[in-house]
Amino acid sequence: MRKIIFIFLSCLCCYHIACAQNTRKGFKLLEKLDYDKALSVLEELRNAEPQNPAANFGLALIYSDDQSPYFNLVSAWQYCRILQENMENLAQDDLEIIGEYFVNTEKRSIPRPVKKKIEYAVGTIEAHLIKYIREENNLALTNEVLEKYPDFRYYNNVVHIRNQLEFRKVEKMNTVEAYIEFIEKFPDAAQIEKAIRYRNKLAFEKAAQINTVEAYNDYIRQYPDAEEYNLALKNRNAAAFSKARSVHTMQAYEDYIRRYPGSLEVAEAKLLQKQLLYEYARKIKTLEAYNEFISKYPEGQQYLDIFNLKSLDLGMKYLSSSSITSSNIQWVRSFDLGGQPATNGTLESLEGDHFMMVTTSRKNDTSNTDLWLLCLDDQGKMIWNKTLGGIFDDQVHNAAVNRKNEVVITANSWTGPDPAAYEVWLFKQDPEGRNVWSQRLDKWTVNTLITDDKNNILMGGYELNDSLGKNYRIMVLNDAGRKLWNRVYSGTGEVMWLGITVDKAILVVGDSWICKMDERGYIQWEYIPTSLCVYHSATITEKGDCILGGIHENRLVLTKISMDGKKSWDKQYALADSTFLVRKMLTVDTGRTLLLANDQHGGIEMIWIQNQTGEMLKKTRLENGKINDALTDDLNNLWLLIEDENSILVRNAGVDF
Repeated sequence: MRKIIFIFLSCLCCYHIACAQNTRKGFKLLEKLDYDKALSVLEELRNAEPQNPAANFGLALIYSDDQSPYFNLVSAWQYCRILQENMENLAQDDLEIIGEYFVNTEKRSIPRPVKKKIEYAVGTIEAHLIKYIREENNLALTNEVLEKYPDFRYYNNVVHIRNQLEFRKVEKMNTVEAYIEFIEKFPDAAQIEKAIRYRNKLAFEKAAQINTVEAYNDYIRQYPDAEEYNLALKNRNAAAFSKARSVHTMQAYEDYIRRYPGSLEVAEAKLLQKQLLYEYARKIKTLEAYNEFISKYPEGQQYLDIFNLKSLDLGMKYLSSSSITSSNIQWVRSFDLGGQPATNGTLESLEGDHFMMVTTSRKNDTSNTDLWLLCLDDQGKMIWNKTLGGIFDDQVHNAAVNRKNEVVITANSWTGPDPAAYEVWLFKQDPEGRNVWSQRLDKWTVNTLITDDKNNILMGGYELNDSLGKNYRIMVLNDAGRKLWNRVYSGTGEVMWLGITVDKAILVVGDSWICKMDERGYIQWEYIPTSLCVYHSATITEKGDCILGGIHENRLVLTKISMDGKKSWDKQYALADSTFLVRKMLTVDTGRTLLLANDQHGGIEMIWIQNQTGEMLKKTRLENGKINDALTDDLNNLWLLIEDENSILVRNAGVDF
């Protein structure tokens, strides 16, 4: 056994001696610049021991020397990496050999440890490699480095160079497909913005050559951020108008105006449509003829067409006799049920550019009032309608749309001829007008109705107490109509408005009591205004603050409160009419709120407020009717539901009158 160990140690010693001799021989040949022989010796040494740090260092020197016939910095860096991983394995003999090499090849002697000199040499090779990559402009070279050395210290620099070379190649090709491929493959490249700009320009030129609505729509859909976007819209609208004019029918122009309400050609389309509409309406001529046709044929497409023609005709008559002077009015419609007036309306937005309008009307002169539900499209055209009600009077109050696109409606429903014999009627309809469920909720008054993101139903108003007057009341039900909680508060007043805050809490606005509560009804904070201040409505801004609107000693008062209950500002304004009721407040766009109020003389005040400061930006007064409801659609057009004998529906382009 001892003999075997002795033989093994003797062989090992001989092996290390041989390795040291080969290492010395390789570096001596390298000193003489005999690259071929040095390469042969060092490769033989490395083949025997791939991780040999001295052999890998020698090979790195051969491949990094631009005088060497084997010059290849990418390969040199490969040997450097192996050297770095095995630096601690350098034997003392190897250090002496390499140190001797440095002494014999340095132009001037540098008093530095051998390992430091090796590290310096490796750093120099690394610097030469990145410099070489920058100067060569060789795409294959950059891809090779990125593939082989993902941990390269200058990896990001190489990526940048690669991206630049790839972009030059794409620029020469100059096709939409080439730019798309570049954007997809190199989303973080510095040239992305330029590639997007070039792609968009080429795509627009291609669409312009085709010059069809479909081609422009494809471009608009694919490149919404392009510089040419507005020009594409303009050209698309012009192409669509040319197509509509070639068809020259009411429907063609109606479709055009509905689809492209902001186009330059809308005015001309309306004139052409007006002429066709006149020719069609001339066959019927009178309001009596409209009503006669509707009463005889209350179903089908013809009924809808005539009904919608009538509502538009009546709407235009209302517009011509009203004080509305806005040049942004897109259309006005007036609705009646068989000639009977429609009052107390509410308006809600449904999915698919549909809208639900619920009013109070009668089927004829002798009937009791019922709820009249109308589903409308984005042009105010009726899609379907139905009436709901009991034996005695029913009167709509509020409506809200939940996350399932169902409409929840509250009304007062009378159980007899006695004016005091009413109770709250709550029911739900699907978007097609089918009943989901219905229930009665005892006698109280509901002023406000909303749904939350869980489809819970929240109602606020007051309960009348003979001895105490009006007491605040809030009721919350789940999606199936089951009561979750119901509270009557000791405070005297009415809950006028409910809202859901950005943190999913409930904001309660009473006429003289403001509070924030969690979903179980526990109050988090409350704000008590001065005794002379009465709030009617509110809105939550895009930043999550709340702006309250009401009156204070016959002056309009606006108060902004943050969601932590702190008052930001309080503003009062004197209006021409000292008696008015704030009916609706809308956050209409970034930084502005629209307030709508009814005054005692049968007019409507429209006031635009700057959210940050409370500054009154402008105001408009409509002389006829009262505002029942208002909303903005997906295009930020303003819809107004006005009561003036009939229910008047106005759509304004944008939110400014």
